Amino acid sequence: MKTATAIGAALAVLSLTTVPALAAAQKYTVKGENASASFYQYDDNCSYTNVYVSAFNNITKSTPSAPTSQQGSYLSYDSYNYCTGAYSYGSGFSDTPTFTIANSLQSATLNGTYTVFDYYSGTSKTAVVDLTWTSTGNTYRGNSHSHYQRPGYISNYRTKSTSSEAQVTGSITIDGTNIIANLPSYGFLSSSNDGSLTVYKRN
Repeated sequence: MKTATAIGAALAVLSLTTVPALAAAQKYTVKGENASASFYQYDDNCSYTNVYVSAFNNITKSTPSAPTSQQGSYLSYDSYNYCTGAYSYGSGFSDTPTFTIANSLQSATLNGTYTVFDYYSGTSKTAVVDLTWTSTGNTYRGNSHSHYQRPGYISNYRTKSTSSEAQVTGSITIDGTNIIANLPSYGFLSSSNDGSLTVYKRN
């Protein structure tokens, strides 16, 4: 943590010394809520399965435009059976999920229907996601600072966020099969109430 703070301070000093030579800044702000879940199992004898899903509900604003709401969810899966040679890998995105985080990161729900493309079979499939996150009580608060520079362009990103580990239950169904049945899971909930990206471009 001390190292991250020191790096953040150094970047802040760097940005202060560089910005005056640049044109007027473009500033973007974001706040919102996010959830993610990973399901993974490896069988030494035959197979592995890996499933990942994430969802977000954010409000972004770019000066001087009005705030814009953004919501979406991403799903990916990857499985292989060494014994039979069966392989499956696909992903999809939905911009119309029903996603809510309640009670200061204590719980969350995600429901939605996704069109996913299976890259191995070359076919599109329908996935139905119905998940619930329940916080384990371990909540973390932190600040994040990053700085990126290239010729004619500088950006500074800062955010304050709260996050919590969570248990995940429910189903992700593709072709009538719950692909996360009996899989160990890891869940994460987070919210950001003070995120900003400032971009400077040289004249």
